[in-house]
Amino acid sequence: GWQEQIAFGDGWSYGVEFFVQKKVGAFSGWAGYTLSWTNRQFEELNFGEAFPYRYDRRHDLSLVATYQINDRVDVAATWVYGTGNAVSLPLEQYVAPSAGEFDFFPTGIDYYEGRNGYRMAAYHRMDVGINFTKERKRWKRVWSLGAYNAYSRRNPFFLYFEEEYSEDVDGNIQVERSLNQVSLFPIVPYVTYSFKF
Repeated sequence: GWQEQIAFGDGWSYGVEFFVQKKVGAFSGWAGYTLSWTNRQFEELNFGEAFPYRYDRRHDLSLVATYQINDRVDVAATWVYGTGNAVSLPLEQYVAPSAGEFDFFPTGIDYYEGRNGYRMAAYHRMDVGINFTKERKRWKRVWSLGAYNAYSRRNPFFLYFEEEYSEDVDGNIQVERSLNQVSLFPIVPYVTYSFKF
């Protein structure tokens, strides 16, 4: 049955959160920080050793600031930071013996030291914006200008290996392997208009 094909184990999470907020005055905002661990342990996986779960994020920081220039104009900025995701990547690769004369490309056997033993680059970005507000007794209009990921951080979305094959002077096939990162959404400017009545 399907129950025999599934590994059963334990999981646990723990950490601490800090939060501070300023609500009064022209300058307001808040800061939040989380320090946490999320682990899993299965007898059949990772030689029975505990390993960080995919969503284990050691540090998570958010800073938000708003400044009210006057009754009609305010500016805001948000900066977020998070430890990179834990992923499983091979540390080494061994080339398997040739399977015959028609086996032109060597077959690599990946060696993993541990499960989720590699951290992707940290995630961070800054969003900025400015609002122009005009309000009357029966209606309110707001123009907003800004940008997400204002400094165009290339945050990792996923990683993949790419292999290039070449032939040396003796006719042997050489393999060069590189780890590549795919990123989404560079700087994204925006303009919005809202009207409430």
